[in-house]
Amino acid sequence: MPDLDRDFPGFLADESLHEAYELEIQSKEGKRLRFGELIAGKGDSVTTIVVFVRHFFCVYDQSYVRTLASQMMQNLLSTLPGSANPAQVIIIGCGDHSLIVPYMEETGTELPIYSDSSGELYEKLQMTRTMDGFTTPPPYTEASFVGSFATCLKQMWRRGWAGLRGGNWGQQGGEWIFQDGRLRYAHRMEGDNDHLTAEELVEILRVDQGLEKPEGRGGSS
Repeated sequence: MPDLDRDFPGFLADESLHEAYELEIQSKEGKRLRFGELIAGKGDSVTTIVVFVRHFFCVYDQSYVRTLASQMMQNLLSTLPGSANPAQVIIIGCGDHSLIVPYMEETGTELPIYSDSSGELYEKLQMTRTMDGFTTPPPYTEASFVGSFATCLKQMWRRGWAGLRGGNWGQQGGEWIFQDGRLRYAHRMEGDNDHLTAEELVEILRVDQGLEKPEGRGGSS
């Protein structure tokens, strides 16, 4: 289980975080907005979970988004302590914004999705680039490596030239939790199969409210 700790290695300094807030991302319509608007735009009382995914054709992450959306929105968020509600979940990818709608169709999610095609936000938040775990399917997908890779190529082929704008294949993502406009927790993926599960994310929120530390998985990569 993740360890909630403000002082774990790699936690961003306030200055770097404020710089990240000023970076622009794009909506599915191509509208540009500051990252900080997503965090504080609905008021300080909102808990915001930002999930950074890998390239838009990563089948592992598509499975993750399907699971995350169904579990968090239908079951888990409703069980949070009162001070952690209301909550919102936002997805950010590293591909072109024109692929957001196809990604939503592929994953069946209605969660808001944005694009950081320049990779500046990923870089500012110090998320890694690696291909580690590429051949090892994560627990949140039922697809094999061969099946996932074949599906990825098929999706790219169907999108024509846009299939080349899905994002950097080595770019890893992570999960970031903000409360009262402040960063409360950050997990950076160490490989292609390293997202936190929906249960882990909700447990972090519960622990934060109780000022306790669960044992197990570290809070930063």
